[in-house]
Amino acid sequence: MFKYPEQPDMGSEDEFTGPFRHWGYSETRTGQVDTRAASRSAHHTKASLSKCKKCKKRILVCQASQHAEGSGWRLCDVPCGCGPKYYPSTAKTAEPLETTEYASSHPQYESPPPPDEESTSYEAPVGSEVADAPVKNPAFVEITKSGDYLQFHNHHRETLMAEDGSPSVWSGSTASTTPSSSNGSYNPTTPASPPNPSVINQDDDPLIPPITDVYRIFSDGKATWKSLLDQASRLPPGLWPADALDPYLTLVDVPSLPDQLPRSDLLYGRPLWELPLDIRGMECEDHLPSSDTTTFAHGRRVSFRLQIKDPIRCDICTDAASCALGSGAETTGSLAVLVMCWSYIFSVRLLEMQGRQVQYSMDRLWPDTSQRQSEHMVDLDLQGASPALVRWLCAILSPKMGWQARDLKRLPPWATSFKTGIQLGIKASVPAVDIRLPPSSYEATELLIELCRLFNLKANLTEASGLESMPPYKASFLATLMLPFYGFMKLQPRLPPPLLTRPGRNGTFNSSHEQSIRSCLGDLCYFMTLSIHPPSVGSILWSIFWQPDVDCNLVGPWLASVLDTLEPVIKQKQVEVIVKVFLSRRPRIAIWWIALFLLGDLAVLDWIQRYMTTLEEKYGFGSLSPPDPMISVWTGSKQSFLDSGKESIYTEISHLVSKADLLRCRFDRKLQDSATSALSWRPFGYIEKGQVEPELWPQLETKYMRKYNSFTWYLGKKSTSDKGFRIRTSRNVKNVPDDLEMRTSGEYSEGNRQAMNVLPSKESTCRMMFFLVEDTIGGRDWANADIPVRREQLRWLYDWEGLDNIEVGSVGPVEEPARPASWFLYEWIKGKYDKD
Repeated sequence: MFKYPEQPDMGSEDEFTGPFRHWGYSETRTGQVDTRAASRSAHHTKASLSKCKKCKKRILVCQASQHAEGSGWRLCDVPCGCGPKYYPSTAKTAEPLETTEYASSHPQYESPPPPDEESTSYEAPVGSEVADAPVKNPAFVEITKSGDYLQFHNHHRETLMAEDGSPSVWSGSTASTTPSSSNGSYNPTTPASPPNPSVINQDDDPLIPPITDVYRIFSDGKATWKSLLDQASRLPPGLWPADALDPYLTLVDVPSLPDQLPRSDLLYGRPLWELPLDIRGMECEDHLPSSDTTTFAHGRRVSFRLQIKDPIRCDICTDAASCALGSGAETTGSLAVLVMCWSYIFSVRLLEMQGRQVQYSMDRLWPDTSQRQSEHMVDLDLQGASPALVRWLCAILSPKMGWQARDLKRLPPWATSFKTGIQLGIKASVPAVDIRLPPSSYEATELLIELCRLFNLKANLTEASGLESMPPYKASFLATLMLPFYGFMKLQPRLPPPLLTRPGRNGTFNSSHEQSIRSCLGDLCYFMTLSIHPPSVGSILWSIFWQPDVDCNLVGPWLASVLDTLEPVIKQKQVEVIVKVFLSRRPRIAIWWIALFLLGDLAVLDWIQRYMTTLEEKYGFGSLSPPDPMISVWTGSKQSFLDSGKESIYTEISHLVSKADLLRCRFDRKLQDSATSALSWRPFGYIEKGQVEPELWPQLETKYMRKYNSFTWYLGKKSTSDKGFRIRTSRNVKNVPDDLEMRTSGEYSEGNRQAMNVLPSKESTCRMMFFLVEDTIGGRDWANADIPVRREQLRWLYDWEGLDNIEVGSVGPVEEPARPASWFLYEWIKGKYDKD
């Protein structure tokens, strides 16, 4: 028998009625309102002493004096499943609490049912609908009478079923049973109490937006993404907008890797920014140029990994994501072989820049050179190919690395091979002669061209105006760019089975295709800069969902509208439709999503759904989604409000300064700060100029915008500057504008539960507050945010640790010194040796 406890007094009807009342609460990953977070008060041990040693989540440990029964420290809540061996010392000796052991004022306190209770409570068998519901334990049901009908409730008092046929929280009419709705979406009908009595009314809470804004953003977002989905659906399968697959779209101001690289694991560099001289607030570095109006300042240090220990292992499977990408049978069948070719070219080019040589290893495939019909499956018919091509392919297609650096040290980040057990069948007219030296990057590129000519691997012609198919050599090049990202994020490259057929007549692979491949080699050092830095790729990928006119506290309904629109195609694994939606919105960003799916791991689809509800793409991995102003300049695609200029000029002390401009000015004075990730979504609210630190007034009174100048590479004791692709090559990059216009919806679907996607809004708002409380010199004080209420009174900040200092405490008795102080120290303290 289980009875849900009586709800605490929630104030007047007007104060807490309506679906938006729960925006002030956090929520568990099962979609239930998390009242446990309200108990994180002074009764618990310090956060710095109570974190899981593995995931760093806070374990709540209560002291016995706060409970109605029991003795010793008690375990209130364990938010993770890492296990007792990762418990902090404060939790290892604590005993779990029963619900009746909490003090009556505790949010988790549950009293036993009175003996004269009229309602009947029982443990119900879990049916098909209940089994899919987001509950952790057996479903407890409470029956109540409503008029002439019976209603069934769970222990969160959500209506499970009503005899009159009214919708329930687990029915498809009002709630989604998808992961998106069970991970960050609030149930607008679930009663709950404030986290603590001092929390102010949500209508007076300056961080929580009005419910009308929530529904407006959700409805407008639905209209926006529905329009993009309609555009993508009108494109014929297998065809793409002209130039949409051009990898050069991203090379706007990307610097090239230096011609001579160190043989170390890491390479370092910094961006160089231009700022007006009178607002910089510090002297220009001696070695940097300056003028009467402009000063230069270096940004944060960026590290690029040049070497990995083991090669990336690629799998061959029929359910690779590229099979659903609409790339055509010719591209799909050649992708596995061509990715291995480009992988070698990238890797050897990096070794050449390091002054390292490459050699063939003892591992390789052996081709069938007999003239009779082969009994085994032939994946690659190389009859008529040059011996150099046959030997090279036998090495790079081997399940073990068929090549290696001569110094036998670490490998470049693109080094890859097939998984052990994948054995491709190769037929050739001549044996793979033992050529002593493997090809250089230039020679390998020529062998790649020979391979493409042999199998006529070119783009198929189409009669559709403004559309083109995906050329195999370009698709494999894009996929290879993502190899370091796959290795960094522990993704599994999954490539379709090779199926290359020789043309029946002379092929149409011509000199223009050959020139395209040679151009990629010539500009390879620019592509390598982005590819070799996975955090940069991550910031590019997730900026596809960024909307410049969405405030921090409205991120949740915006992302909910994206998921609500795209969830059907995500579940059906319609990868081609998804990336075409992205192409319609942001072409320079979408090409990286195409590359991501070409490498084959469908787990990325789950990442999209998770990001929409948590702002984190992969569990236990943190996130690569925070924006990078340097990367937005490199690629020509904005990622955050920091990439735009100030909204206004503030000359009078009484002027209201937008908090977005305030954080822009603070960011420009901390360009080398690498301790925190930048904020993407637009801050909201205003602050009087008189409340802003005077150091920022010159910036607020000046119309200016931070400008990117160049990138500085550090090579030992030397440094070199790079202005980027466009300036160094004197070539223009095609202009492909973004479509960031938000469509408006004539109807706002108030009461739609999908809009109650609170967690992203809360997380973004907390990040905004993290930056608002820190002034220009690094001091952190609540007064810097200029919010007229205490932090503890704000619903989204009741468990926020943005102002907490790092506390170092000890558990147990303090150890005595090993030995007492010496006699000399005592005499010195008493001043015996002081000079008169």
